[in-house]
Amino acid sequence: MERLGEILASRLYKSRKDLKLLWLRHSSLTTNRLSAVVVIIFGILPLTLYFLISTSTYSLIQVIASYLFVILLFSLTLLLVITWFKSEVLFKSNVQGFTFLQLSISKIDTVFFGFDSYDIENLLRLVNGLPAEQKIVIRETPKNKQTGNIRFLFTFLDLIIRGGIFRMDTKPKESLNMLISERFTFQDAEINPSTLPSSYSKWCSSTNEGKYDDVRKDISKALGIA
Repeated sequence: MERLGEILASRLYKSRKDLKLLWLRHSSLTTNRLSAVVVIIFGILPLTLYFLISTSTYSLIQVIASYLFVILLFSLTLLLVITWFKSEVLFKSNVQGFTFLQLSISKIDTVFFGFDSYDIENLLRLVNGLPAEQKIVIRETPKNKQTGNIRFLFTFLDLIIRGGIFRMDTKPKESLNMLISERFTFQDAEINPSTLPSSYSKWCSSTNEGKYDDVRKDISKALGIA
């Protein structure tokens, strides 16, 4: 049994190695070339194998028509897939590459955040990857007990961005700063982009120490995601 396990493990390792090598060789291919490879491997080769092992007799016209049908079918399928993923890239470009939790208007406590109808509309635009019509205003209210604190906004984003924003690498942090500058403002002043890096570092330290645990619970409840 142990010997059989070693043989199977060796073969699995070889198969995975070959697949990774194949991926490395073709990962730099353009979309058109990669599409051609997919059509050949998953369309033309299986069809050719079928004709070689089939006991039925086919005319030349039937063979040519079969190849044309397979090529057309795969081409249309790949076109739809490419179109879908390209559109996803365009949506993500509106929100600096981030993806968000889907929020329900009926569950959001607008009084807690001090959101008006424009803020809600632009928040929904944000989480759906759509361009903003105007910036979302972060307000102080008796319920949220914050004074336009940028660290309140960090906690808010940490809860609605998939994967959170805690201790991100340099590139995602730059994208986050751009997102905040483009999409949010305080009630009485614009957010100063130059203060975001230091504020983010302080927010990470305080969050790690549990200082924002109560704020997180309040925001989660107000968003209807608790």
